[in-house]
Amino acid sequence: MVRVGALGDTLMVTPAVRALKRAHPNADVDFLCSESAAGLLELNPHIANLYRLRRRNLPYLLSCEKHRLARQLNARNYDVAFLLETAPRYHQLLLHAGISRIAGFNETAFDPSKHCIVNYLHAAGFPDSLPEEHQMDLPVAPEDEAAAERMIGHLRRPRIGIHAGYGPRGKKRNQTGRLKGWGRDNFLRLSLMLLDWGANLIFTGSDEDQNDIEFIRRQLPADRACTTAGNTRVRELAAVIKKLDLFISVDTGPAHMAAAVGAPLVVLWGPAIYEQVRPVSPSSPVRILRVPPPCAPCYGTPRKDTCRRNICMENILPKMVLEAVRDMLPAGGKVS
Repeated sequence: MVRVGALGDTLMVTPAVRALKRAHPNADVDFLCSESAAGLLELNPHIANLYRLRRRNLPYLLSCEKHRLARQLNARNYDVAFLLETAPRYHQLLLHAGISRIAGFNETAFDPSKHCIVNYLHAAGFPDSLPEEHQMDLPVAPEDEAAAERMIGHLRRPRIGIHAGYGPRGKKRNQTGRLKGWGRDNFLRLSLMLLDWGANLIFTGSDEDQNDIEFIRRQLPADRACTTAGNTRVRELAAVIKKLDLFISVDTGPAHMAAAVGAPLVVLWGPAIYEQVRPVSPSSPVRILRVPPPCAPCYGTPRKDTCRRNICMENILPKMVLEAVRDMLPAGGKVS
């Protein structure tokens, strides 16, 4: 199975991995993923061998890593490889690995009206699946649970997590300027509303999100909010999210992680393709907040690169998020 993507991209393949292993219990199901997403799959009981690709965009001829990987894959003598990527470089890598039977979206066309999870299941040979079979898998270890408890166990419930960032900043220097971003002033107003409502807050994120998070935290009571930003490995972050009463996030990998571990989830949705990549969970509530303008979704279109103002995110107001939280998490911390 080949899906060399980000956190959410990788998690959305896990139902297909589970389906393959259940259909072929005596077969080994191996997975080639990105280095950054490998931690999500290391404890997956349906995966026999996990291969990582660190520099996915480097051409094969110039990549010692891909040469080495091709030799490793060739030694496994695979019957079939399921290629869930469209870039030719991955097909080339599998050919260099001596894999003659490659199945993917050339053989099973991607249906843009269906969720990626469903498309991945189709490509893996499972055209008919039930919603409960779409649950993503994200096991965490006891040591991950213990680390999460050390970080957030001192806060009383209800505990609400807030994920304000979504990975490397790229060309945008701040959260407000990024297409999926929701400005830190919005997050501050929401945080104050949640504190008034009675919640305690846990901010999650990467090293690059720390400035935005500290801007917010400086204006909150120190005993009612904490941050794990920059201090968690990927499975530790999953364990933190699992311990929350509810998780609020922009459209990013940790939102999919919340859906995978069963944390009630509110997602602030902007320019991405809702039908294909929204977080889904058959086992826990997911609320997607979206007020799409006529130009949405711009992902997959030239508009994405020319957008100068993410009005799709500006249309989501803090009071709308608070209303969703109150609907999902009444007094007492029990999810409705």
